Amino acid sequence: MRDPALDLKVIHLVRDPRAVASSRIRSRHGLIRESLQVVRSRDPRVHRMPFLDASHKLGGKKEGGGGSDYHALGAMEVICSSMAKTLLTALRPPDWLQGNYMAVRYEDLVVEPIKTLRRVYGFVNLAVSPEMEKFALNMTSGPGYSSKPFVVSARNATQALSAWRTALSYQQIKQVEEYCHQPMALLGYERVGSPEEVKDLSRTLLRKPQL
Repeated sequence: MRDPALDLKVIHLVRDPRAVASSRIRSRHGLIRESLQVVRSRDPRVHRMPFLDASHKLGGKKEGGGGSDYHALGAMEVICSSMAKTLLTALRPPDWLQGNYMAVRYEDLVVEPIKTLRRVYGFVNLAVSPEMEKFALNMTSGPGYSSKPFVVSARNATQALSAWRTALSYQQIKQVEEYCHQPMALLGYERVGSPEEVKDLSRTLLRKPQL
């Protein structure tokens, strides 16, 4: 970032941690080793938050994933801790970062693809081509939502945003919120107060981010 020969800008794509957790659980078998590595990489000096449901690892089989779900959720603590540090640095940027960092929410990209795409391209002093705008619209206006991991396809934006609200149990959601409350607050992701609130898909859980 300090190299005068470079004009480096950082675009940080973020997503609701609850959706990230849901995706990691859905891809549990492909990511089990990676989740274990993430969990093991945490700083041993930092006190680790306990699981809200101490029996989750043993009782997880009824959720369908057993220990792999346990590790997928555990990885979120490390991921969100790292994310919080990045966002707090961006919120009070040092001189070398000012004007060179942009956080982009996945949710804004799929709900308002053209507006968000133009904002991103403008940040790096580029113009969006009509072909790219058409591509962005097509990718967020697909017929459905694929349940297969690691598949890039056109998706229904509304379904893509709300999938975690039906895929995760309320206990899993509260666990992720416990781990990720700080980056969620900075990024404008509202926490839920009840299972009924989770299932009410007419209510958006997005507000204006601090970044």
